[in-house]
Amino acid sequence: MSILTHGHKTQPETATPPLASPDKRAAFDHYWETRDLRTVDLRTRLRIAIVESMLGDRKGTLLDVGCGRGSVSAHFAELGHNVTAVDISPLAIQWTERQHPLIKAAVLDLECEPLNGAFDTILCLEVLQQVREPVTVLGKLRDALAPDGLLIVSLPNEFHLARRLSILLGRVNFGGIDDTHLKLYTPSEHRRLFAACGLDIVRAESQSIVPPRWRDGSIHHAINPVANRFPGLLALSTVYCLRPNPDQ
Repeated sequence: MSILTHGHKTQPETATPPLASPDKRAAFDHYWETRDLRTVDLRTRLRIAIVESMLGDRKGTLLDVGCGRGSVSAHFAELGHNVTAVDISPLAIQWTERQHPLIKAAVLDLECEPLNGAFDTILCLEVLQQVREPVTVLGKLRDALAPDGLLIVSLPNEFHLARRLSILLGRVNFGGIDDTHLKLYTPSEHRRLFAACGLDIVRAESQSIVPPRWRDGSIHHAINPVANRFPGLLALSTVYCLRPNPDQ
């Protein structure tokens, strides 16, 4: 399945043009070169478990948008999904191609290049905060779903309790958010974004602000149900299972 049509780019819908693709690719290569990969991997494993529970026995074609180092793509390829992975970072695609021989991987700037195909499942995990026009990008993903397809999106909550306390203490770097984050979201803004794109929430599950290394401790088990009830205060991010609204 071809997902790239080189030479045909959509016109941006914003007065502020996106960065040229080579500049953006270099920026996201640098992003992955400088990550604390141990923390990234712990959070990713927690997110994989949530996505797997949302999909259940569902199989078929799966598109992993913003695949990063490829661990999510590899996991679902191992489970029997027909996985296509895309990322703006050429370095990320190199890593992803090494993860599993059956993954089809390609460099793609989702904001500027077309997305072809119809996928049974599309994953867009921790990506939309890094694009200039999330409504446009989310609409493109919605339109790439096969009939009865599922779109699974995770988005950060940038104003959880720990972040608010940090701001009150004068730490204005937002706890280490780098300049790849173009949008700062809250759970209420997540819902407004999905509604604007004609997407219904089928299920949502939050990851708490408790550090992932405490996952098996009593604090994690105590706070995670509370984080799902009060994600605005206690969720670091939330994973959503979405379907297109048939009336829109």
